[in-house]
Amino acid sequence: MTTTLNSKMESMRQQMFGGGPGELPILTNHPTQSVTAIDGWKSVLFGLPFLIPGIVVVASALRGLPTRNHAPMWLAGLLGSFFVLAGAFLVIHGLRGVARRAAYNRQVAADPGQPWLADYPWQRQGIAFSAFNAMLSRLLQVAVWYAFLTPFFWIGWTQHGLARVFLLGAVFFALIGIYWGMLWLRMVGNLLRYGNSFLAFDSFPYFLGSPLQARLRATKHFDVLEELTVTLRCVQEKYVTRGTGDNQRTEVVCYLLYEDMATFTREQLAGASSSYLPISFRLPENQPVTRLADTPPTYWEIEALGKAKGTKYQAYFLLPVYGAS
Repeated sequence: MTTTLNSKMESMRQQMFGGGPGELPILTNHPTQSVTAIDGWKSVLFGLPFLIPGIVVVASALRGLPTRNHAPMWLAGLLGSFFVLAGAFLVIHGLRGVARRAAYNRQVAADPGQPWLADYPWQRQGIAFSAFNAMLSRLLQVAVWYAFLTPFFWIGWTQHGLARVFLLGAVFFALIGIYWGMLWLRMVGNLLRYGNSFLAFDSFPYFLGSPLQARLRATKHFDVLEELTVTLRCVQEKYVTRGTGDNQRTEVVCYLLYEDMATFTREQLAGASSSYLPISFRLPENQPVTRLADTPPTYWEIEALGKAKGTKYQAYFLLPVYGAS
């Protein structure tokens, strides 16, 4: 099947993604490979002050330690569990990062001419996108959000005077959670309609300056799409600190280094639900290689975005793009 590649002009990218002349465009609402903007031993040290007090509070709530009852035991346990989960997440994330970097260094030393063996656990056949995992992740986010609001509801409901402000604030943020819940329901609908997806590699790995050929398959109803846009991107994540003083926060920002697009019509997609849809791009020579082991990482990806009545198909696939040795 013949596809037409359409590169975006720089001015159009600035309008869509932000950034002024000379600045890299920013991809908003883009899924990140970095789970948080802190890594390694810094993450471990940052997580311990949350983990240890949280364990003490949960133990007190379970009557493992003496405590003065200023609040219901279940509420104390819930608050303590927030600290335990946050601390455990940061500690485990940091230790995994340290172990992964050590494994990366060993593998690179053993096979210096094949960095893709150390960079990511690639499968030579291709890479899958799990719509189920994406839906489950959103469900957990909604559940944690409402669990976090529970103490504020309790304070605002049981206390008087200015404490009622907590109730109003909790209600306001609960309404935001309803919107996220609606997005989750939409993800459930998309999962039931399209299922999971798989991008098969025609060669492994891909090299800068060479053709990139792959085949895309969705498990269900792929041929009902009115249009499918396939986008090849090179993305660089950075940890960006914004704000001043007590309002400072560090977040993961995705910068767009390169982009190319291919569009498929409804006629071209006919029968694609039972077969693979061929995709072809030309990789540029003057762009970074995939470095998923870095913190933060740089990587190549393909995004598939389809339009249909009432639903939207969307999937992301990482690509093994490296420099020719």
